[in-house]
Amino acid sequence: MKSTLQKLRYIMAMLLAIILIVSPLRTAAALGADTTGIKSNLAITGYKVTDTSGNILSSVPSGYPINLEITVKNPGIKSSDISGSADIDVSKLVDSFSGSGNPEVTITSQNDDDPLAMTIKFSDVKYSGSGKTFKFMVGYKSLSVDYDITDLSITECVDQENKPVDNDKVTPTPTLLITGSLNRDTLKPDQLMDLTINIENLSDSSLQDAVVTLNPSESIYLVAGKTTFFLDTIGGKQTRSFTVKIKTGSELPPASQSVGVDLKYNYDNGSAIVQGTASEKVNLISEIDESSEPILFISGVQTDEVLKSNGERDVTIKVTNMSDTMASKINVVLTPSDSIYFPNGKNSFFLPNMKGNSEERLTVRIKAAGALASTLQSIGVEVKYSYTNGSSIVQETATGKIIIVTADKSPAPVLFISGSQTKDILKGDEEKDVTLQITNMGETTASDITVSLNPSDSLYFPDGQSSFFLKEIKGHTEESITVKVKAASEPSSSLQTIGVDASYSYDSGGGIVPGTASGKVVVVTESHKETDASVPYLIVSNYSYGGAPVAANTAFKLSMDFYNTSSNLSIENIVVTLETGENFSVASSSNTFYYESLGAGQTLTQDLDLQALLVANSGQTSISGAKTVEVSFKYEYNTGSKRATNTMSEKLSIPIYLPDRFELAQPQLPDFVAVGQESVITLSYVNKGKNPISNVEAAIEDITGEMETPAKVQQLGNIEAGKSSTIGFAFMPLQPGELSFTIRITYEDANLEPVIKEFPVLVSAFDAPPPMDMGMPEMAPEQDSKIPLPWLIGAAIVLLAGIGIAVMRIRKARAQKKISAIDFSWEEDAPAQDLPLTEDKTGGTAPSTDAPSKTEV
Repeated sequence: MKSTLQKLRYIMAMLLAIILIVSPLRTAAALGADTTGIKSNLAITGYKVTDTSGNILSSVPSGYPINLEITVKNPGIKSSDISGSADIDVSKLVDSFSGSGNPEVTITSQNDDDPLAMTIKFSDVKYSGSGKTFKFMVGYKSLSVDYDITDLSITECVDQENKPVDNDKVTPTPTLLITGSLNRDTLKPDQLMDLTINIENLSDSSLQDAVVTLNPSESIYLVAGKTTFFLDTIGGKQTRSFTVKIKTGSELPPASQSVGVDLKYNYDNGSAIVQGTASEKVNLISEIDESSEPILFISGVQTDEVLKSNGERDVTIKVTNMSDTMASKINVVLTPSDSIYFPNGKNSFFLPNMKGNSEERLTVRIKAAGALASTLQSIGVEVKYSYTNGSSIVQETATGKIIIVTADKSPAPVLFISGSQTKDILKGDEEKDVTLQITNMGETTASDITVSLNPSDSLYFPDGQSSFFLKEIKGHTEESITVKVKAASEPSSSLQTIGVDASYSYDSGGGIVPGTASGKVVVVTESHKETDASVPYLIVSNYSYGGAPVAANTAFKLSMDFYNTSSNLSIENIVVTLETGENFSVASSSNTFYYESLGAGQTLTQDLDLQALLVANSGQTSISGAKTVEVSFKYEYNTGSKRATNTMSEKLSIPIYLPDRFELAQPQLPDFVAVGQESVITLSYVNKGKNPISNVEAAIEDITGEMETPAKVQQLGNIEAGKSSTIGFAFMPLQPGELSFTIRITYEDANLEPVIKEFPVLVSAFDAPPPMDMGMPEMAPEQDSKIPLPWLIGAAIVLLAGIGIAVMRIRKARAQKKISAIDFSWEEDAPAQDLPLTEDKTGGTAPSTDAPSKTEV
């Protein structure tokens, strides 16, 4: 029986060996053996990673949808061996990415004899978060060759499991600009309107899974009832818009209505996928109803006078009733800011009754304090008034604020760029000289000025020179540059421009720092393409905000040149409106200006004071950057046979930065510094800004003398807004004498600009005093007693009281039957609970019942 089983085992082993040898041959035949002589040899030549919007990505976080374009070449296959891209079979395999990718093949080889080259695109695949391998296989339906299985490493993948967090490379929260617009100017009751919401991504980061929630105010509602909208992806530097239908109620208050916009999204901060939020309120203006309550608008009358320290000036406040309803019993209460006051002490005033569409003015005298807290002061205005509503009298309140400019100097140069106005029109192929003026309107000298000129499409410089160098421009002086300009044969429009960019340096008091300024010069050309044009255009041909970025919460002067581009038509009844948005406000002036007329080809200039407001949107780490002011024009003109109206608008970009408000006090030195003993120097700090400062480092440098310190450099990290604390340095002198060193504090301010602050320290080190002799002191010779009589009387009273207390204790102690003996000392009066205990008959112990007398208390 055993022999038979043994033979069966041998037979089965031989059969199994034959199967193992034959199976690979049959598998190769099944896949298609190479009978044509073609040897497939697929090679990857490159790849590109983009988001779903086509933006190239430098990092791919976990769960992030991407498109992957892979370029490959197969030297063993010619382009003529396949019939087209449909003959190529591509499949994604299991790897570090999810999704099939829906591969698309595009053949890129040019000639039939060239090796096969192609691009394979995999769409909407998501990284799993671990590993970096992307694997796929490629086969050819008409060729008997094996599938090529290949893979590549996607280096842009961010491995969430092993990636260390580098706070220095964390991407800041994306900066978003949320705006809205109606398909009409104002809201009316019972009206259906289209509201368009625009979300502009100002950063480079891509927003994923963006969800918007709209919250309208009480008097308006969304027609579809849907308040949440999914926008999916918003790429870097891209804008997404969507339109909703809104309807107003039958009763619409005259005050502004609004639609709140709340945005939630995901983004890669360089370390992980995190959630960001942004909120904004889109204001919508209601049309004024004739039967509404009085609407009192408070403003200040514009003036160029600047209030200096300890100076006085008059301020005129204007109250305008913008409705048809009369306001009566008007009381105005003024509240000045910290650094200004009313010298006559009066801050409450009465105004006469105001009919509809009328105004009243109030002039008050103000005075500045000796030390101004800031360059911008204000007067809060509260107006209480009454009006008749049917048979009842209603009381209401209107508020406003008047801005007072208290300084007109800037530490940086203020370069204003303009061009000499000329009546000559530059015709096609003609040349003329254009003179540029650069005026330094500040006090500080601008040095090493480089000027670059950028002409528009129909202008060029025949001499080939577009850059110029100026050694310096002192404060309140002007320099000119003359350049030869030539027009193209057929100018594209009658209005051409020369962009002017200037870079310079100046002494800020703490070192030489750079600055920039820009401007635009208009050149009128003769364009045959516009000879039949009958519409004159009004544009901002040039504007200036001082040449340097504007500090938040400060005032500055905006200068604008308005230009009529028509060569034969004048414009009339010009209304210019300045929409400052949330980042600026007009100081001591209205935002609307009126001009009677402007001739053909003429320019007029408007200067006004603006204030850069300290506003930070939710989700932003910094309010710094370019903000916009929109200038709108509405005007009339005659075409000969009829009178027409036209409107135009432009956006002006003004950069804002946050001033550094991180304050460090002078170092606090120890009272005595001894050799061989550790001493401590402290510096107190406070971040008074609205944003955190980052990468704070404190170090001891430039040491003169011998000393030891346990930590010469301290990394303090980030300091949040409003936080205050101290920085301490311990040191130990090694020899007596003067010891000097510098405490250097470095950090990045809210604008991510490096700042260095230094504090020189000079201390004197002394030898440590010898240890004190704790032996018995020598008896001093007796001296005549000169103790005052009151002291003697007090001492006697205390002594008698002590004796009395001691006697009373002895008597009470002897009266106790359980106490056998009491040790009494005149030198120490022990409390009652410290008296010795005596045994009682029960074997226990009981404390003395003596209690302190009232005299002890």
